[in-house]
Amino acid sequence: MIPRKAAALALAAFVWWTAQPAWAGTGTTEATGCPAIRQPDKLALHYKLTFDQRRIDFVKVHQLTSIDIPAEQWPLANALTLSSDSPNYRNAMRCLLHEKAETKKFDKWYPEWHDVSEATEQQGVVAVRYESWNLVNNSAGQFEVGPWTIDAEPGKDWKVALHSPDVLRGISRRTVEIDPGGLEINEAAGASSANETRRVWTPPDPDTEVSIARPKQLTPLGDRESLIAYLGITSWWIFGSALIALSAWRRKRNGDDDKAASSHPDKAATRTLADTALQWAGLSAALALTLVLLLQIYSLTSRWSALIGISSGLALVLLAQPWLPLVENPDDSEKEPTTRRTVLASAFATATVGLLVIVSPQLFGLSSQLMPTASTPPLAIAGLALLEASMLWLWFTAMTAWAWRFAREGKLGGSPAENGRNEPGHHLRRVTVTGVALFVIAALVVLCHALSFDSRWQRANWLGRADALFGNDYMDILGRQLANFPSFGPRWAYTHTSVLTVIALVALLHLSPWAGSGVKSLGPTSVDLLLVAAIFAVVTLSMSKFAGSAASLYGLWLPLNMLALYVLVKAGRRWSMLGRVDRKAKRCLAGNAAKGESCVAAELSTEKMHERLMGDARRCRELLHRLHLVDRGHAESVQRRTLENELSELHHWRPAGCDRDCLPDPVSVVDVALCWGPHPRWWRNALDAARWAAVFGILPSAVTVWYENANDLEHWALTLDQPMSIPDMLWRFLTQEISFAGAGLVLGALWRVLPGEHGPVRALSLFVAWLVPIGVVVAINHGIDHRAVVVALLNIILMLMVLTMTSMWMDTDTFSRERPYWTKRLGLLASLYQVHGLSGQIAFLLVQAAAAVSIWRQIATG
Repeated sequence: MIPRKAAALALAAFVWWTAQPAWAGTGTTEATGCPAIRQPDKLALHYKLTFDQRRIDFVKVHQLTSIDIPAEQWPLANALTLSSDSPNYRNAMRCLLHEKAETKKFDKWYPEWHDVSEATEQQGVVAVRYESWNLVNNSAGQFEVGPWTIDAEPGKDWKVALHSPDVLRGISRRTVEIDPGGLEINEAAGASSANETRRVWTPPDPDTEVSIARPKQLTPLGDRESLIAYLGITSWWIFGSALIALSAWRRKRNGDDDKAASSHPDKAATRTLADTALQWAGLSAALALTLVLLLQIYSLTSRWSALIGISSGLALVLLAQPWLPLVENPDDSEKEPTTRRTVLASAFATATVGLLVIVSPQLFGLSSQLMPTASTPPLAIAGLALLEASMLWLWFTAMTAWAWRFAREGKLGGSPAENGRNEPGHHLRRVTVTGVALFVIAALVVLCHALSFDSRWQRANWLGRADALFGNDYMDILGRQLANFPSFGPRWAYTHTSVLTVIALVALLHLSPWAGSGVKSLGPTSVDLLLVAAIFAVVTLSMSKFAGSAASLYGLWLPLNMLALYVLVKAGRRWSMLGRVDRKAKRCLAGNAAKGESCVAAELSTEKMHERLMGDARRCRELLHRLHLVDRGHAESVQRRTLENELSELHHWRPAGCDRDCLPDPVSVVDVALCWGPHPRWWRNALDAARWAAVFGILPSAVTVWYENANDLEHWALTLDQPMSIPDMLWRFLTQEISFAGAGLVLGALWRVLPGEHGPVRALSLFVAWLVPIGVVVAINHGIDHRAVVVALLNIILMLMVLTMTSMWMDTDTFSRERPYWTKRLGLLASLYQVHGLSGQIAFLLVQAAAAVSIWRQIATG
């Protein structure tokens, strides 16, 4: 009952809020005419338009209009000195800037941002100064900047035009100036003077038209190219689904090999998760093809698009079965009847509300195409808001349910049966709270959609001319904007399911230590290595996004990144420290080692031998420290030979059954301990690295999201202007964190086989592998904008910084038992790196920070 009341109150508040501008605006605008100026030759008029292309995703256009009007020459001159909220002031400014307004399409009209509007009177002359700006991005339409308009059409130059109102025509003291800001002006007819930096016009031409070449990074693709680019992005989803299916199928096949162990619970869990992953892979691929074919290529009507969005969301919820208990048991189907009924009732009720709007739009004052009619606009707004909220709730619930399903069957959440957490009542409360929270999130997304419309409307209506400009009132245009959501909403929601790919792969990988063959190895092999490479590829794509024609290459990113990682692991197994130690040990054992088994892993996987190694490593560091004191003269020099002999004995490390030491000359037991990591299993190393990377990635994630959306007034204004920008900004932060955690997981899983003698060098190895796909993309697609490459490089350097700090913390975790003896982790780190030099590691980190700042400044300054 409480959620229903909350929903009703929220809907009533939404309808009341959206109706306010329409009611409050009634009768506030005046249709006062614009009287002519008696002696135009006494006026001084100056227009200036400036382009600034320092940003990669938009070009800022700024205009300045300066007018000096003798007060006795124009009846409305004194009105310019009134408050900007005065109707007389707004009417006078409208006469000087626009006067006549042609009807525009709201979707294709981009109103300006008002900056400065002031007027001062001195010695009978009213000096008017008006400044405004706009942001021209890759969208097609008409951008307004004061009395200027910029027509942006696909595949054509920008048409820049000055529209002088009738009252300002015939002024002799008139100057028009355009500063292209580095853009190429292809045509500027009638310019009285020109150079590389500006064009200037003087009378008699009342209007000015200029053709400016569209910047390369903002050039939209043609229909064929855009289709290829979209298919390229879709191919990534298809390949991702195929990769999940391949990994799940191989995991399931391996689990079925041992028939004698078919009743083992770990084997059964592996097969269950593999079946779920195969089901999701098929659904994801089918959804990708459906959305691209029906909503992108054929452009179905809003009604059919809404039907696809509602039905697909409901199907995903039902197939995810979120009513299942947290712990898998044979009697699951009979254990949670109340939770099952609650989930089914909520899902079908929500879908019914959306379908009611689609099937019977006349009940809500909507046309057959879900457009509002003139009779009942508030009811139409309510119906469209309900349709959007119901669709979003179903998709959000489906994503949450599938993520929970992977985590449940992959045992990612530990043991939920403790403390009664798997009780039916507890599970029902969790499901109910989650459903209510998702409803609140869906309502907030709808509110953000409406607020973005309101922001654009208020900008267009600052002179009280929006109704005349768009030919409809506030409520009608708002309804049309909400009605457009079904055409892009399902695709927008589907793009957020990429996180499920990562969760599914991690869940499959998590079961490996229990469902594997038991062969001891330094790192993941076979199916496990395939899963690690897949996680690496998905994380790489989320960190390095290319748009435009380069998007057609997205289908190559998964195999390309996986190949780069396979090559890195192959080199690491040969040249890594533990790899060299392992080869020397196998030669010593002369075939006595188990096939496919690592001698080092077999030796150190036991608790006793691992404790022995850590004891030798601590003793080695102590002897090195004492030897350092002797060299500094802080101890008796006669001890040096004794210390050297003890160090030499510690160097003779060998596995059981080996008659000679297996450590190469430059390698010490401290190096072996650091390369082995803090845990006996590589999965635990991966888990720890993922946690630390997520912690260290919070600041880079926040900074990245801030830079992409709100680092200055212009960027923040553009963010607020987009319907889904605020939800996308929050989602971007979440995906950045998942990317950092995924990269840390890859680093930890491959900790023992990556090239390098200590953590930061291993992180550098992953950085080199990340550079490979970018280099290939740049080599294949010569037309890619260099700033897009620079942004991708910046993201990867930030990733390198996070992984470097993660690797240093992993090294300290290896000697975690010594933490109580050190007041700060940095002191322990200095002790560990006394051979390699802590100063060198800090310098390496500072170089990364300097590189990131330099690239950032290059992007910011163009």
